[in-house]
Amino acid sequence: MGKAPNKCPMCGEQVQWKLVDESNKGFSVGKAAVGAALLGPVGLVGGALGKKKRCYYCGKCGFNHEY
Repeated sequence: MGKAPNKCPMCGEQVQWKLVDESNKGFSVGKAAVGAALLGPVGLVGGALGKKKRCYYCGKCGFNHEY
C-alpha cells in the first residue's frame, strides 16, 4: 500500500477527497523483521501490532480506497 494521493484518482476531485477512517490492522512484515533483529524470536510478535491503514472517500464520485 502506498501513500494516498492528494486528489481522487478516479475523477480528480480535491475538495471532497477525504480521510474517513484510520486503523491498525493486519500483520506488518516490516515491524516483525525489525523486532526479530532487535529482540530475536520474541520480537516477531511486533509484527502482529499491524499496519496503519487509512481509508479515503470521494464525495463527488463515490470512489473509496485504503492506503
